[in-house]
Amino acid sequence: MKIKLRHAVILGLALIAAGLSIFVIKATVLHYPLTPGVRATLWDFELFLEFDGRNEPARIEAFVPATDVERAFPKEEFYNGSFGLSLVAEPQTRNRKAVWTYRYPANRKVLRYAAQTLGETKSTPLPLSFRESGPGAVPFEADPVKRQAFIVWSGNLRQRSADDRSFADLAIAETFGERTGSEQYADEISALLDESTGDAGRLELVRQLLRSQGVPARIAGGVYLAEARRRVETHRWLEYHVDGEDFRYFPDGEPARFFTIWYGTAPMIQADGVDNLDAQIALRSLETSATAIAENAPGPLGSMARTFGFSGLPLTTQLVYQVLITIPVGITMLVFMRQFIGFKTLGTFMPVLIGIAFRETALLNGVLLFSLLIAFGLALRFYLERLQLLLVPRLAVVLIFIVMMMAGFAILMAETNQAMGLSISLFPMVILTMTIERMSIVWEENSASEAIKQGIGSLAVAAITYLAMTNSQVEYLMYRFPELLLVLMGLCVLMGRYTGLRLSELWRFKALAG
Repeated sequence: MKIKLRHAVILGLALIAAGLSIFVIKATVLHYPLTPGVRATLWDFELFLEFDGRNEPARIEAFVPATDVERAFPKEEFYNGSFGLSLVAEPQTRNRKAVWTYRYPANRKVLRYAAQTLGETKSTPLPLSFRESGPGAVPFEADPVKRQAFIVWSGNLRQRSADDRSFADLAIAETFGERTGSEQYADEISALLDESTGDAGRLELVRQLLRSQGVPARIAGGVYLAEARRRVETHRWLEYHVDGEDFRYFPDGEPARFFTIWYGTAPMIQADGVDNLDAQIALRSLETSATAIAENAPGPLGSMARTFGFSGLPLTTQLVYQVLITIPVGITMLVFMRQFIGFKTLGTFMPVLIGIAFRETALLNGVLLFSLLIAFGLALRFYLERLQLLLVPRLAVVLIFIVMMMAGFAILMAETNQAMGLSISLFPMVILTMTIERMSIVWEENSASEAIKQGIGSLAVAAITYLAMTNSQVEYLMYRFPELLLVLMGLCVLMGRYTGLRLSELWRFKALAG
């Protein structure tokens, strides 16, 4: 007995743990919203290239979003016209480049690249492959003066820092901060930086300082996702990984969201054999469903999430399962109310099926129609008892009578312009017939009060399960997170081993307890 109990507990807990694990991954890692109707901002990104051909071989190269950035909505399109297109991956820099070529272009030509993205934030994790980068060589091999200045300054920075993180903070502060000329190593800094050195050159110097200490660092280029504009400027920033944490430094202020396009100090676009090149980057924000974005998440986790979902089914099938997926919630509540509270019902899952029928009739109308049908059906059942009919013919007569009653109610309500009666046809006729038969047997074998008590209990459970199954939050969670079925299954397994007193029994035997 103890072995079976332990087995059931282990099985139940394992099912609950499996379901909750998938739920947590989808909610926290893939950012599935937990409430319906959540909206997210999706950005349309477009690179527009317009130029004049010189009637000679032309080659246009442009960096496109890097493949190691897991964009949340990786939709991209190329408009090539008559040009040939090849996508070139650069494993060393982790870049991706679009190369358009044409033998003898003439007149005005247009090329275009478009993508959609949610963008990234400062907390977006850097790729694991980048974090595992090894130390770099000392730069400025061709310039002994700058090489010596770099060695002296980096050594001093290391001496004045406690760890790699404080080294990075010092390097950034002294590279981008204002200099008075009175610094201890002002000569070395001046040899490496002058007044004409821009942000890109300073970022490269910091990157070299960090790489000399074995800190993974790289320069990233992209756009800031701030507002919709036809012409957006590109920006550069520094990414580095120190002491298990990812960091980004933005020289011109930290943006709320940004979109990484390429890495390194090379220009984004290079063109040969063309004139009057006009490159435009346009951004446009779109409000869309956060759930739709999460369902299209890239990578193996995104594929796993789509496996545990209904988004790949036809729309009509999805609508059917949107209702069916809530039935286990009602059944779990039925099990709880019978096992722990002590509700008595006519049949095992009949109240849940009645609760489903209430979805179309509404609760109060459904209770009224159900009560009338049961009352008239019981009257007929007791009349047929006098005829001593066999079971199957008796059930057939009751079923035909139920259909006639439902048709009569529908016609009556239609003539009085009451839409309530039209939905009565959705009531489960066979379930009503078996309910009437079951209630009449309880009436005869026990008492009228017991039959009425079980009938009221069935209506109460049907009403409670209806309220749960029609709750918009419950519908959303069960449809978007069907792995919660494993949780419900585990709860039913655990409740199935409960053999203690119910709440109704505690009330019943309270006098004995006193």
